[in-house]
Amino acid sequence: MKKMTALLLALCLMASFTAALAESELPLAGRNLKIALSPDFMYFETVSETDETGYEGLDIDIIKLLSQKLGFTFEIVPMSFSSLIGSLQTNDADFVISGMSYTDERAQVVDFSITYCITDVGCVVPVDSQIASYDDLKNQIVACSQGTTYEMLIEAIPGATLKTFQGQAAVGNAVAEGLDGVVAGLTSINGSKKLSNTVLAADGSPLLKYFLLEGEGTADQYNIAFPKGSELVELVNGALEELQADGTLDTLIKQWLY
Repeated sequence: MKKMTALLLALCLMASFTAALAESELPLAGRNLKIALSPDFMYFETVSETDETGYEGLDIDIIKLLSQKLGFTFEIVPMSFSSLIGSLQTNDADFVISGMSYTDERAQVVDFSITYCITDVGCVVPVDSQIASYDDLKNQIVACSQGTTYEMLIEAIPGATLKTFQGQAAVGNAVAEGLDGVVAGLTSINGSKKLSNTVLAADGSPLLKYFLLEGEGTADQYNIAFPKGSELVELVNGALEELQADGTLDTLIKQWLY
């Protein structure tokens, strides 16, 4: 009996040693990374009272998977979306994952991962609005969250006036209230659905409705951003490619966004 107990103990110790050795062989084992995000993008990253990180969404789940595959621990650093690129330039963050899209302008000062998610763009308008298409936004005052690629999309609409606000929720409220003459707001299609269900009148009736914005350049592509020259780009790209190949990313995207 003693021999059997000793054998079982030895096997448990060997298994623990093997697991520890495997973990230590991960490329970023022992590294603690600072990850910046703006926690006001519905379904991508929002504050959570139940998740151990304090946040939840597609990007949060991706952070956890990257941590497991590469071996790093992490600290989430919340900030406004417009401050994210600056946090990389000042080395206050190791990378940014926050529903951010590649642009040529951003790529001049930061490096980007491969695209990990593609979604449609949505438009929210008051429930009684006659606006129902891209063409209807011409010569109108249209809002979006500050620092996002929706700014460029609105600026490309003939005659449209751009208004920006801090965060997706603020955009929805601006549209509902007609703040500063705003008649519509652009965000992701899933964010539009969420706003139409959460921006409500006192009696619980919806103040907003949404539609899919169709047209050239109206698809959202999301990437992770890094300081220029970061060694993390290649490692993260490799992990993302594995998550795409085995279907994990597709499953998460469907779970969170559709």
